[in-house]
Amino acid sequence: MAAIVACVMVVALIVLLVGVFVSPVVWIAGTSVFVSCAGLLWLLGKTPAGRRSTARTQRAEAVQGARAAESAARAARERQDALAVDEERHAHEAARMLEQEVRRLLEEAPGRGTPQHEAIAFCLSRAGLARDPRLRAEAERLARRHMTVDERLLCIAQSATGSGRARPALLILSDRGAAVTDGGTAYRFSPAPEDVIEAPHADAGLLLVGELVFPFSHNPQLRIALAARAQAAESAAPVKAALRPEARLIRTARDAELVAVDWMRYLGFTDAVVTPIGADEGIDVLAEGAVAQVKMEGSPTSRPTVQQLHGVAGAQNKRAVFFSLAGYTRPAFDWASEHGIALFQYDLQGTPTPVNPPAQQLMQTAGAHPASPGSGTPHGSLDHPLSPGLPPSPSPAGQPHASEFIRCAQHAGLRVETLYDIAQAVVTEQRATMVLLQQRFFLTRRQARHALDALEHLGLVSAPAANGRRTVTATSPVPGKE
Repeated sequence: MAAIVACVMVVALIVLLVGVFVSPVVWIAGTSVFVSCAGLLWLLGKTPAGRRSTARTQRAEAVQGARAAESAARAARERQDALAVDEERHAHEAARMLEQEVRRLLEEAPGRGTPQHEAIAFCLSRAGLARDPRLRAEAERLARRHMTVDERLLCIAQSATGSGRARPALLILSDRGAAVTDGGTAYRFSPAPEDVIEAPHADAGLLLVGELVFPFSHNPQLRIALAARAQAAESAAPVKAALRPEARLIRTARDAELVAVDWMRYLGFTDAVVTPIGADEGIDVLAEGAVAQVKMEGSPTSRPTVQQLHGVAGAQNKRAVFFSLAGYTRPAFDWASEHGIALFQYDLQGTPTPVNPPAQQLMQTAGAHPASPGSGTPHGSLDHPLSPGLPPSPSPAGQPHASEFIRCAQHAGLRVETLYDIAQAVVTEQRATMVLLQQRFFLTRRQARHALDALEHLGLVSAPAANGRRTVTATSPVPGKE
C-alpha cells in the first residue's frame, strides 16, 4: 500500500512541475494530489501495519549494511594479509642478502693479526675512500692509538656533515668495538643496540655515536659490518697456549709491549692483547686473568709504580705482572714479592727474566726455563739463578746461593743472567776490573761499578783497595751453569 502511495506521489510531483509551465489548474491539481499522498503515507506509518512495514524495511537495510561492512572488512583484512606477506617476503629477502654480504665480508676481510695498515687499506677500498691519502693517514693513526693489534677491522665510515662541520668524523669498526676521531679528538666507542636506528629501507638506517650520525646511505658497508661483528667475534678461534717466544729485537716501547704479549700468552694468559695507546691506567697488556705494565726506561722501576699496578689489578680482580727494562728498586722488589706481583726484567732481545718468587712461579707453571740472551734455548741446570720457583740449593762453602744472585742483580740494576756471566768471567780470568766489564759486557762505568759491588756482596771479589783495585777471592767457577 505504501509503495503505491509513493508512486502516486511521484506522479503528482511531476504533474505539479509541469503545471507550473502549463496551467495553474494543473499545478493546483498536482499539488493537491502530492499533499494528499504525503498525508496518507504519514497516516500509514502510524498504523500497526505501517509500523511493521517500516520495521521490515529497516531490518532489511540493516542486514544489507552489515553484509556490506563485513565484505569491506574482509577485503581490508585480505589487503593487510597480502601486505604482511609481501613485507615478510621482502624482509626475508633482505635478511638473506645481508647474510650473504656478511659472509662475503668475513671471507674477504683480513684476518685477525693482519697488520693494521693492510686492514685499513682493505676497509678504505670497500668504502670507496682509498684515493684519499689524508684519510688513510688519519685512519692509521686512529688504529694505532685505539685498536689492539689482534682486533679484526671490518669497516671504516664517515659521519654526515652539517651544522658548520668542515670535515666529517671518522669511525673504524672492529669485531670488539669502534674508535672515533672527530676534530682532533679520538676515543674508543662500543656500539650498543640502541645506537643503531633501523628503518624499513635498509639505506635509511644510521648509527649514532653521541651527537655524530653515521648514515647507512653514505656508508653502505657500515650496516654489513655491524651485522658481522657478533659473528666475527664468535668465529674467532681461541688463542692456544703459545710456544716459547723467539728472541725479538726491541726498538720502541710498542715493541716491548708486543713482546710482553707474547710472553703473557706463553705464561698461560692466552687471551692477552696490547691495550690502545692513550689513557690506560698504566695497563699495557690486558688479559682475562691478568694485567701487565711494561716500562722501557733508563732507571729502575720504583715502588709507587708497582703499587699503582697492584691497585688497578686489585680493582679488576686480576693478577699483576710487571716487565721492566732497567729492573726495579729494592723497595719495589720487596713490596712486589710480599704482595704477589710478578716482576720480570727483559733485555733488548725480548727475553724476560723472573726476578722475584711470583715471577718464578709463573715461569714454573708455564714449564719454562729462561734462556740466555739470544740463545733461544733454556738452561738445564737446576741450581742456576734463573731456575724458576726453586728454593736455593746448598752450594759449596764460599759460593753464593741462587737467591743471592737474584737479590744482588736486582740491587745492581742488572739482569740476573748478566750478573752470572760477569761472575763467571771474573772468577775464570781472576781479574776484577771495570775495563773488563765495560769491554766484555758493554756496560757503562756506573753499571760496571754496581756489578763489582754486587760481586763483593756475593763474596767473589774483595772490597776496593786504596788504589781502587779489587782482588778475586773465589778460586773456582761459580756453580750452576753448564
